[in-house]
Amino acid sequence: MLKTIKSYLSISLLFALVLCFGFTTTKAASPEQVKVVTVTVKANNKVTVPELGRDDFLVSEEGTKQEILSVSPATSANAPINLAVVVEEGSSQINSELDAIKEFINSLPTGSQVMVTYLRGNFVQTAQSFTTNLSEAGKSLHVVSTSSNAPASPYLALIDVMKQFNGMQKGRNQILFISNGVDGLGFSGFSPSSNIYLERAIKIAQQENISIYSLFAGGGTSRRGAFIGQNNLSYLSEETGGYAFTSGLDGFVTFDSPLKQFREILDNQYVITYKSSNDDKGFRRVKVTTDFSNIKVTAPKGYVASK
Repeated sequence: MLKTIKSYLSISLLFALVLCFGFTTTKAASPEQVKVVTVTVKANNKVTVPELGRDDFLVSEEGTKQEILSVSPATSANAPINLAVVVEEGSSQINSELDAIKEFINSLPTGSQVMVTYLRGNFVQTAQSFTTNLSEAGKSLHVVSTSSNAPASPYLALIDVMKQFNGMQKGRNQILFISNGVDGLGFSGFSPSSNIYLERAIKIAQQENISIYSLFAGGGTSRRGAFIGQNNLSYLSEETGGYAFTSGLDGFVTFDSPLKQFREILDNQYVITYKSSNDDKGFRRVKVTTDFSNIKVTAPKGYVASK
């Protein structure tokens, strides 16, 4: 009788473990469900931002709360910077700001990866592929041509740059896009959202979790072109979770101030991994917030689901 009871208890325990194992495995997130988003936090009134954790963020897709799996601050080994410095040729101002750009690159934390590329027309020239040698990346900067080329789209070329992020799953994928923002192919008047190449670049950046920070360089650009170009850059950065550094139709006197601001932004970023419960195809709007009323969170507007 005692043996029978022990056998029954053993079988019951085994059955319970099987049920428990089956339950946990079915609850595990598939690769398609796991999403990664890079966000920037900023406190209002210049209040010091405390380090935030998983319980401090709220991620929603189409208004539905999602399960956050992990949160890595900028100081974490899980959140290195993968930065592409993309320079569009044609602006005379860039040639006088090479030292400022080089100083910015050298100021990045150890472990950062930097790539330097140039856009000339619709063509991309990689001066330095991704490297952790920041000094070498800075040395690859060079004087650009200020002559105008045939009509081209910097956003079409930007898509080719983003392909070079392929396989870089770990860290914060960022682009510093130095351009006048004018598009000679996908020109759409004053409405950036109707520019087909700009929209395509945004969708790819959202899909690949690449935040684009644009810096307006308007040397030689007409006032009308500067207005349209800055609208394009602002739209590009806002939709991808970045920021557009613009300063009037004449642009910045020097790049020192916007690059300093960008460096501060990089120190206030987080990489959030979450499990998506959304099965809908097409564009999924994403929103990231915190419980702190005085902290603003900047994130990509969403992404297009691959399945």
